[in-house]
Amino acid sequence: MEAIIDRKPGRVTVSMSTRRWNRMLQLEEAYKLARIIKRSMKQVETEPSMTSEEALEQLRTL
Repeated sequence: MEAIIDRKPGRVTVSMSTRRWNRMLQLEEAYKLARIIKRSMKQVETEPSMTSEEALEQLRTL
């Protein structure tokens, strides 16, 4: 259970359990990772496809 303790323009203070707070942090990290993955998927769709030889050469340069 959470309760709003104080509310100011641009800031809210809440009270919640440590377990719930840690879960909120995990969800925020998962959200950030999902945004990065979605952005990279869009980038992959716009890039031209490589032949197998080009892909192997690219991997060898790494």
